[in-house]
Amino acid sequence: MILHGAAAWAYPLSDRQHRLLNSIQRKFLLNITGAYSTTPTAALQVIEGIIPLHIKAEQEAFYVRTASLRKTSNCNNINFNPNDYEDGTTSTKFHPAIFQLEDRISLKKQFLPVLSLNIYTDGSKMDDKTGSAFCVMEEDTRKYEWIAQLRPFNTVFQAELFAIQDACL
Repeated sequence: MILHGAAAWAYPLSDRQHRLLNSIQRKFLLNITGAYSTTPTAALQVIEGIIPLHIKAEQEAFYVRTASLRKTSNCNNINFNPNDYEDGTTSTKFHPAIFQLEDRISLKKQFLPVLSLNIYTDGSKMDDKTGSAFCVMEEDTRKYEWIAQLRPFNTVFQAELFAIQDACL
């Protein structure tokens, strides 16, 4: 929580911010370790294996600056060029309220089965009966068939997953 929004305020980090983050972290480190209050903060950080907050804040700022904002960053005389890293992919570029399934899935294209080995799975539920099945086909010939009845409290989703799981085994 202390580093919330660090990308905005931690680049570059001032000496005052550095000291403030160290003093905040020190109180927690003393409680965690139970060490004497005369123990240096750096020693407490090493003992617990915890990264100093000012370094973590700078890391977050450099990451956001390079990966999200696509700006060049310089950390300890090391240049981080955003072109050296892949763009993050976003699944949607529109508001969820205007999401249309037809815009994302093509219902027109029909996929023909591969003329070798095809496995078809199914799970269904009617009233209090739940079932699961799969079938292995090789060039229009049924090679193997598996059917199972599940318990009444199983869901259709569980039946589908059960068929897929058994087909993979």
